[in-house]
Amino acid sequence: IMRLAVAIVAGLIGCGAAAAGSNGLAGTPPTPPPPMPVMFSGAFGSYMVLQRAPATSAVYGTVGTGGTGVAVTVTDTASGTSYNPTVTINSATGEWKAMLTAHDMGGDFTITAKCTGCTNTTDAVIEHATFGDVWYCAGQSNMWLPLHYTFHRNYTVANITMGNYDNIRLQAGNSQSGTFHPWMTAKQATTVPPPGPKGPPSTDPYLFGFSGACWYFAETLTNELKAAGNGPVVPIGLISTAIGGSMIEEWMPNATRQAACKDTSEAAHDQMLWDEKVVPFLNMTVKGFLWYQGENNMGKLKGNSDISTGYACQMPTLVKVWRESWSAVPGTTDPMAPFGLVVLPDSGSEGGPNMGAMRIAQTASYGSLPNPDMPNTFLAQAYDLNDPWGNKQCYEMKCCWNNYNESACTASLEKMGYPANGCEEYCSILHGTNVFMGGIHPRSKYPVGVRLGKAAAVTVYGGAGAATGATLSGCSLSGTTLTVKFNQTLLSTDSIVVQPLNVTMSPFMVLTNASAFCVEPVVTCLIPNAKPCPPGNSTYVCSDGKVMPPGYLVESAHHHPIRVDPPAGSDAWIVDETVERLGGHGPPNPFDQWVQVPVGKGPTAGTVSVDLTGVNGTVVAIRYGFKGSGCCDGNGITEPCKIEQCPIMSAPSGFPANPFIAKISGGKCQCVAPAVCDE
Repeated sequence: IMRLAVAIVAGLIGCGAAAAGSNGLAGTPPTPPPPMPVMFSGAFGSYMVLQRAPATSAVYGTVGTGGTGVAVTVTDTASGTSYNPTVTINSATGEWKAMLTAHDMGGDFTITAKCTGCTNTTDAVIEHATFGDVWYCAGQSNMWLPLHYTFHRNYTVANITMGNYDNIRLQAGNSQSGTFHPWMTAKQATTVPPPGPKGPPSTDPYLFGFSGACWYFAETLTNELKAAGNGPVVPIGLISTAIGGSMIEEWMPNATRQAACKDTSEAAHDQMLWDEKVVPFLNMTVKGFLWYQGENNMGKLKGNSDISTGYACQMPTLVKVWRESWSAVPGTTDPMAPFGLVVLPDSGSEGGPNMGAMRIAQTASYGSLPNPDMPNTFLAQAYDLNDPWGNKQCYEMKCCWNNYNESACTASLEKMGYPANGCEEYCSILHGTNVFMGGIHPRSKYPVGVRLGKAAAVTVYGGAGAATGATLSGCSLSGTTLTVKFNQTLLSTDSIVVQPLNVTMSPFMVLTNASAFCVEPVVTCLIPNAKPCPPGNSTYVCSDGKVMPPGYLVESAHHHPIRVDPPAGSDAWIVDETVERLGGHGPPNPFDQWVQVPVGKGPTAGTVSVDLTGVNGTVVAIRYGFKGSGCCDGNGITEPCKIEQCPIMSAPSGFPANPFIAKISGGKCQCVAPAVCDE
């Protein structure tokens, strides 16, 4: 009602203003807007990074009012030399574009656009541009999460102040508050914005509004390139367009996705972010892409790329369409531009089931990157990077400085069996680094960036060492001992390190009932479209190798909307209605028969050993990193849930093993296609 009233009042005010005219005299026509000058697209700006040779970069924008032509001049400020690239104009849209000469990295350039015939003769100017590598970062809220909510931010500012990251420049701003933001050097981004017209002045520098994962990638990549000692470090330009709550369907054209994949969302907002956040940058030449998304697809089918279903099909499809679209003009973005992604932590489940299946799906069902369906890609595993203090209980018990209630806090701590000072460390950490919506947005983004940066240093920039963690290549079962083998080529110079961990936290599990093997179990109602599903009429089915029929429902514990719309005439995809539809009586999961087992040092390099002495029956399958709390040994309330504690790690890279699942047949591993692990 309030919205309607405001709208009506606003309409009446608008009518009065229109009738009176801009000078308040009845019958006087409104003053026309001032003529527009020639402009660069908001993707560009002073202090920006343009993609270096061998690629050629473009600048583009809009012709001013009355304009008939645009002339672009590129000037090297050091030498004073300049040139004029050819400009093409689309007379129908008023857009212009100029392809620059390929430039080696570095330099300081001024780029001027001058309009012919414009009523407003103001030139458009970009100053202090340089050439280097441009990385485009996208995804949902964990890619968006600004440095403000990360533990490492103050160390970063200190290092920037010392000049350690002078090579990094960024579109400094919050990606959820617009498509374009001003370009800044790292040092410029550590300054605090001037006071605005409303509200108190900000105490945060510009940098703290930018994507943490994207920045920490560039920070680590810079560190790695400096350590390699191969001369000056390339300038790095960062663009972040991430939007919280978004689904992968929104980031690519509907027609492309629908032609390539089955079992995907069909919603009104599909393709929206492709139009708003991708298309405006397609004419900009980039080095590569970073992607951190999947949480809001957790309630959907993860699927398998071999049969073109679910997320496992959509992920390689997105990579392909981005590469094709950015490289449409030959000589610009590489048709095989590198693509890095983050594999989700447990805290990113959004209440959806089958996190292990999602992690495999993020790699197009292969379990690791790169692979035949996703060449020239790399990843950062985050399943062991939950927020160490992700449990909000201390805050909810009113035990912290900004909501402290002594009686409520004391009573709650006593009821939980915690000591009187049990929340002190949690609240101290919270005071130092605030959290955004709790553990779903881990503040431990620095190690995510470290893993991305290290992988890129090897995969993209030719560095030495491993680019990924231990990757299953085979296994052998003899009596009560299982030896698991990892790909020696991918290990490179790394060695396997087995960290001690209580077996109750172990991410290594075995199965003894062959009929219970399933990568992705889902719940369906035996009565199609029943709301709610009558008790006793819901059941689990294994979706492996299947294109799920209309009317099936993915199990989820979701209780809030996640921007999912059903296809016409079906409620199959409404994840947040699952509990209602099942009538609160979910069936037992017949596929949940996995048993945790301890992991030990293997008999040879590149192996681990699993003791099966306490397992009843013959082991028919194994899995790792599929389910659990990220190897957490703390409760996140009175003691931290330490990161990077899972047993199978690689050294010196520090990468965790890639999650896997495999059957055992004839004493040997047999992965689910298209993955192969029969060594």
